[in-house]
Amino acid sequence: MKSVIILESDHLAAVAMDMLNPNEMELIGIGNSYSDEWNVLDDEGNITDDFEGIAIMPIDLAVALQSDVIVLAAPTKEKCDGLRYMAIRAGYMNDIIFMSDLTTQFSIQSATLRRCAYRLNSLNIEGSIAELGCFSGNISWQLNALFKDRQLYLYDTFVGFDERDIEIEEKNHYSDAKLGQYAPKNPDAIMERLPYKDNVIIKKGWFPMSAQNEEDEKFAFVFMDACLYQPTYKGLEFFFPRMSRGGMILINHYDSPIYEGVEAAIKDLEAKYGVFLIVPLGDFQGSIMIVHP
Repeated sequence: MKSVIILESDHLAAVAMDMLNPNEMELIGIGNSYSDEWNVLDDEGNITDDFEGIAIMPIDLAVALQSDVIVLAAPTKEKCDGLRYMAIRAGYMNDIIFMSDLTTQFSIQSATLRRCAYRLNSLNIEGSIAELGCFSGNISWQLNALFKDRQLYLYDTFVGFDERDIEIEEKNHYSDAKLGQYAPKNPDAIMERLPYKDNVIIKKGWFPMSAQNEEDEKFAFVFMDACLYQPTYKGLEFFFPRMSRGGMILINHYDSPIYEGVEAAIKDLEAKYGVFLIVPLGDFQGSIMIVHP
């Protein structure tokens, strides 16, 4: 059994915690720069053992524990490099694992897409495919390849986050999302990545207005990466009633401290319509799968 310290940025320690193998790795603490979360210091700044749950502490104190392994939980290599520098500067000499390296080389989400496609295609589940929030097309081309004989609808503003959605985020403190953030490549650039272009329809505009022509459509699989409350709420409200039996909706950022509006939207919908059949994927994106019964 190896002792583990997690050094985090962007509040990603919870994701790393869930992915640790409890048969091999024992978490002994978390180090971060969020002083309001530290529970090992008393009001005078002295170290105390009077706390509940996992020890959360400043990075230098976490490194001083000299665990067998440090896991760097950050969304990018640049941020992982910054945490690594802080650990080494504080005298750490043991193994360091970059979460960003693992998520670059291995994708739970892509594995899920492949297995879902195999099931839906082998069972001949009726319906088209849709993606809400395309960004650079990294998921779009996979959906097009995996469901090559099905219609694929790609919904996006193609100008980034809309001001109407940002207003709700700011009002409810769901996220720090900015107007125009995550503006994807232009539709032509995304289309160039797609292997079966004839089966793809680009739907540019604010959702759900951009889906007005698909009100009678049936869907087998939907990928939602809208990040914000309003498009998540409207997206699920639009797609779920139009899913075939056994159809699936994969939603990013449900377990995300960065985009809390996604979980809030789904909880509000459950309060209105009833509980969804939700399966957490346990991936770095905090994704869930909703299966239509």
